[in-house]
Amino acid sequence: MNAGHALTPWTRAGAYAALIVTSALWGSNGSVARLLMGSVGPVSLSFMRWSLVMLILIPIVWHERTAIALAVRDHWRTLVPLAFLGGVPQNATVYIGLSGTTAIHLGLLNSIVPVMIILIGWVGYARRPRGLELGGLAISSVGVLLIIAQGDFAALMHFEFNFGDILVLVAMLCWSFYTVRFPMRPKGLSLFGFLFTVGLLSLPMVLPLFVSELLSQGVPSVGATEFAAIFYIAVVPTLGAMFLHAWGVEKVGAVQSGFFLHAMPPFAALFAALLLGEQLHAYHAIGFVLVAGGAVLSCWKQDAVLSSRAR
Repeated sequence: MNAGHALTPWTRAGAYAALIVTSALWGSNGSVARLLMGSVGPVSLSFMRWSLVMLILIPIVWHERTAIALAVRDHWRTLVPLAFLGGVPQNATVYIGLSGTTAIHLGLLNSIVPVMIILIGWVGYARRPRGLELGGLAISSVGVLLIIAQGDFAALMHFEFNFGDILVLVAMLCWSFYTVRFPMRPKGLSLFGFLFTVGLLSLPMVLPLFVSELLSQGVPSVGATEFAAIFYIAVVPTLGAMFLHAWGVEKVGAVQSGFFLHAMPPFAALFAALLLGEQLHAYHAIGFVLVAGGAVLSCWKQDAVLSSRAR
């Protein structure tokens, strides 16, 4: 399907803008989640995050309840993997990994996602990467590594990866497959209806882990500040960002949307400075310019939406 080539310039620009905003919102998630790590367990945070999303979506998708039920009945083979790859299990894996690793490592592993998307598209869907895409990916990768290494590339040689890093890497692989498979979702659902279905199918997947965490760590102590943070994570980085991401992938395809994930580390650094008091440096600005330049180069030519094998 070459739906991506039928877009008007304004629609394509809107999709790119939506993906940039998505990266900014996801960039804020790590800083807010770190504020909660001492009081809310990683599985509990993910479970409460998506439970709030579901409550918010109920009145929005109520008129689609029959379509959602039919989609689950008729397309469960497509929806269940998508729910596992992009829903609560994936979120919980990120938070569990984040509790055992550093934000720097999280940024490094997150930068692998665009590479994974290109490889999955190449191996699984016979879509060969173009020269501009590879060149843009290389430039933006340098920008990401510059930020992660805090301006000292030699520091990357001394990273020691642990089990938390492995979990984050698994979560990034899951998200890459979710992004590539997203265009195959049932077309009878709105984007909000699809997100509700993802939550509906994925919340039960982590229910045993949620109960186990409650039994071992006790019920989280959630005051007004913690609730505000969880509400923010549910509404902005989850509901808002996943809607924008879904719309962007639908318009410009999995590969080009993946390039914009490289914008997350610069935004994460900005939010860390605003929320956690971390300092911004010149390498942040240089890295952001490289990331932005690489993304522009990668998306210079239009791309087809990955929904079938290339012909």
